[in-house]
Amino acid sequence: MSSPSLATSPAQRHQAGPRRRIGVAPPARLRSHAALLAALAQLFPVSFEPVVSAEAGELDGLLVLDHAARIDVPPRVPSLLTAVPSGPRAAGETVRFAREELVARPLGRRALLEYAAPAPAGMPRAQGDVVLARTREGPVWWREARPSCAQVSAFPLAELAPGESLRDHLRSGCFMGLVPLLAFLREVCGTLGWAEPPLRACFVIDDPNLRWTSYGFIDFAELIAHAHAHGYHASLAMVPLDGWPVSRRAASLLRAGGEWLSLIMHGNSHVARELGRLSSAREAELALAQALRRVRRFEARSQLRVQRVMVPPHGACSEAVLRAMFGLGFDAACISRPYPWRERLPSHLPLAGWHPAELVAGGMPVLPRYPLKGSREELVFRALLRQPLILYGHHGDLAEGLDVLSQAAADVAQLGDVEWGTLEWIASRSCAIRRWRETLHVRMFSRRLLLDIPQGVHRIKVELPESDGEPLWSGIARGPLLAPLSRASGGWSSSDLEVSGGARVELLLAAACPLSPDQLPRPQGGPRPIIRRVLVEGRDRVRPMLALPRARA
Repeated sequence: MSSPSLATSPAQRHQAGPRRRIGVAPPARLRSHAALLAALAQLFPVSFEPVVSAEAGELDGLLVLDHAARIDVPPRVPSLLTAVPSGPRAAGETVRFAREELVARPLGRRALLEYAAPAPAGMPRAQGDVVLARTREGPVWWREARPSCAQVSAFPLAELAPGESLRDHLRSGCFMGLVPLLAFLREVCGTLGWAEPPLRACFVIDDPNLRWTSYGFIDFAELIAHAHAHGYHASLAMVPLDGWPVSRRAASLLRAGGEWLSLIMHGNSHVARELGRLSSAREAELALAQALRRVRRFEARSQLRVQRVMVPPHGACSEAVLRAMFGLGFDAACISRPYPWRERLPSHLPLAGWHPAELVAGGMPVLPRYPLKGSREELVFRALLRQPLILYGHHGDLAEGLDVLSQAAADVAQLGDVEWGTLEWIASRSCAIRRWRETLHVRMFSRRLLLDIPQGVHRIKVELPESDGEPLWSGIARGPLLAPLSRASGGWSSSDLEVSGGARVELLLAAACPLSPDQLPRPQGGPRPIIRRVLVEGRDRVRPMLALPRARA
């Protein structure tokens, strides 16, 4: 039986550009970690091969998954030596990272809790080694002194268990197996790797409408001024049913402050689990078409634009609804869980939850969001993956004032150079690019992508990750041109699209069966949704009045 290899074929290398060759030792570890390394080979332009000492000089990098193994590595070859598993640990250990000049910026000077156990003593260090992370017991990740290009991690690299995704190994309490490996792969790939999107952020506030110039604890003029002063952007998730009446003063404020405050959609009528309980395609299409018609009437009255990004109330959304969104032309959904109709991530997609946005239900992009008052530790891992940092809350979260938002914006700023903007803007720039000669390879995680073409590029080739559900697209459209998508390793790939260097192009994941809201019948409805919204809105508007006497006391 031949030794296993995760190398790509010559045809695949020619199609996607060159790949770095990384040796894995001992060879048995390549077999035991086949699923995890195969997932990483989809993310990075690398191939993993079994190796012995004599072959090390022919490689671009070396991964040694047993600290007891002895492999002679030439100084010019980057390498990573990891520990073997030593058993579970009953209590977690705090890992403290070095300054951000030595590690990825989101990790710089962070103290994060890890439940995996590092290796026992026996991984030697030399004077002059640069410590990258430590626990109270000593260094657990370091770079050897020059001229060596070796890194050493005291944590083992775990294999993907059945049903696990790679994201399960990069989260709070479980990260030190992957963090050194990701840093090593980025070093090996260098400029050959994929250029990921910059960090992007936005606040989302659910439920407000524009009947008055305030909603609950939110005064729109104060919010716009505060956002301007602290450099953030907030999106109001408005229920389409609430689109009438509209305060002229409120609409004027948002038109003037559009750089800092925008509008998105929050369900249709906001009844209990309204988008989660629609199981048939017809039900979903009728409800979403009604929401779009309501929004268009609101836009005509207010002269404001509501972005075609849907925030399902309470995070409840069925697969049928997401598929209907695709046909009706929505740009994205924004939900805490990318597969809200599932208990777990799909077991057949090892990269589920890893990308800047998740293409679900046949191609609908889902932007991940996170509670405004949640632990900031999860944001560290999202920043490492270049996922958008979308923090959401309700008007009640601002009962103590807008300092909650300025503090959150400051926390986000510590994770890197962050650009703030609308959800539509974030969705339209969710991609990774990699140039090979005159071709720009584009990994697209959006429905509608705005792309600046570098000088010297004459062709683009679009790649889509594997999506859960029967694909809903007909291909990649650029104006009147349509490039079909065909199966490729790890997803889908388009034929070449001719472009001109220096231009900006718009790419659209075109629907195979587009739908028009005006061609769908209007659903029958009673007064219950209106009564419920009146009661909920009344409660929200009364809360600040009730809080005022308590504050004075």
